[in-house]
Amino acid sequence: MHVLIVGGGIVGLTIAQGCRENNIPYTVFEKSTEGNLRQGWALTLHWCLSSLKRTVGSRVASRVSDATVDGSLSNDAGDFLFFNCETAEIRYKIPPSKTRLRLNRKRLRSILASGINIQEGKKLASVETFEGGVRAHFEDGTFADGTILIGADGSNSNVRKHLLPNDYALHPLPVSLIGVIRHFSPEQAASVRALDPLLFQGLHPKTGNYLWYSIHDCFEEPDGQRSFDAQVIISWIVRDSLSDAIPDTHEERIKLMKKRANDFAEPLRSIVMDIPDDLSPTTAFKLADYPPRKWDNRKGRVTLAGDSAHAMTMYRGEGANHGILDAALLVDQLKKIHRCEIDQEVAIDTYEAEMLPRTLDAVLKSREAALVAHNWEALTKDSPVVAARLPPSAALI
Repeated sequence: MHVLIVGGGIVGLTIAQGCRENNIPYTVFEKSTEGNLRQGWALTLHWCLSSLKRTVGSRVASRVSDATVDGSLSNDAGDFLFFNCETAEIRYKIPPSKTRLRLNRKRLRSILASGINIQEGKKLASVETFEGGVRAHFEDGTFADGTILIGADGSNSNVRKHLLPNDYALHPLPVSLIGVIRHFSPEQAASVRALDPLLFQGLHPKTGNYLWYSIHDCFEEPDGQRSFDAQVIISWIVRDSLSDAIPDTHEERIKLMKKRANDFAEPLRSIVMDIPDDLSPTTAFKLADYPPRKWDNRKGRVTLAGDSAHAMTMYRGEGANHGILDAALLVDQLKKIHRCEIDQEVAIDTYEAEMLPRTLDAVLKSREAALVAHNWEALTKDSPVVAARLPPSAALI
C-alpha cells in the first residue's frame, strides 16, 4: 500500500499525518516550493478540532494551539458578532462554539508538515490508473506509482479535472471581494478590540457593502503593549460589470475599499480608512464555489478531499472544518485498508457516500450565506451567515 497525496495544504498534510501516525506508506506532492508557497489568510477551526487531533496524533495535536493568531486570548468565548456598519451597533450575536481556534495558516501548516515526506515542485499533469494501482505524472517529467491517489490540491484541483473532465469548473457567484493584511498599532487596535478582540463581520444596510475583520497575527512592542496584523475584507454584490469591477492595481483596490467603507460608523470606518494607500499586496477575486458531485473513483484508486471536492465561500467559516473532517474520515478508511479489514473500493465508496451529501449541503449553505450577507432586508437570525454552526454527526465520532 502506498498513498499518493496531491497537495501539501492543511487537508493534505492532515491526511499525511494520519498515515504517518498509523505507519501507512505515503508521499505528499506539492506543486509549490517553500520559497513561493502561498500562505493564505488565517482560518477558524471549531467543530473539526477533535477530528483533527485524533487523526494527527498526540505529539502534533499538542502543538496546534501554538498557531493561534493571538496567544493572549486564552479565554476566547467564541463570540461572533454581526454589526450594522452604518451605526456600529450589534445586530446579531452568533451562538458561540464550545471550542474555537483562530489559527495562522502558515504556522499551522508548518506544524502539520513536521516529520512529513513532502516532494515540492511537483505539479500534477495527468493521472493513469491500472490494475491494482495508480500513476501520477508530473509536469517535470517524473511520475510516482501508488495504490491510491488523493486529490487535496485546492479549489482549482487538477485531480478533479481528471475525474470530472467535463464538469470540473467552479460555479461563479455575483460577489466580488478585496482583502488586505494591515497593521494596527496598539492605539489603533484599542477601539476595534473593544468590539471584539478576535473577529467580526458587518454590513451597511443601505449600500450593501460587507466588512470582515479578524486578527492575523500579534506582536509584542518594546513597551510591552501588543500590536496586530489583521485581515480586512470588503465585498459586494456585482450588479454592473463595469461599475462593480475589481481594479487592476493595489493602489486602486485600496481606494475602492475606502470608497465603499466611507459611510461606515466609527470605529468600523477607521479599520478601512487607516489602510496605507500604498499597501501591497492586496487579494481580489470574484467568488466561486463547487458543489460536489459523484465521480468515478476508478475502483477506489482516486478520490478527493477538501476544496478539491467541495470549494465553498468563506461566509460561514466552515470550509477548513469540512476539509479536516474529510481527512479524518478518509484516514479511518485507509487504516482499514492497511489492516486488510476491507476492500479498497468499498472503503473509498464508504468515505465518499458520507462526504458528498454532507459537503453538498455545506456548499449550498455557504453560497446562500455569501448572498444574504450583502442583503440587509434578507438577514434573519436563521440566515446561514449568522445561524449556529452545528457539527455534522460524523464529527462527533
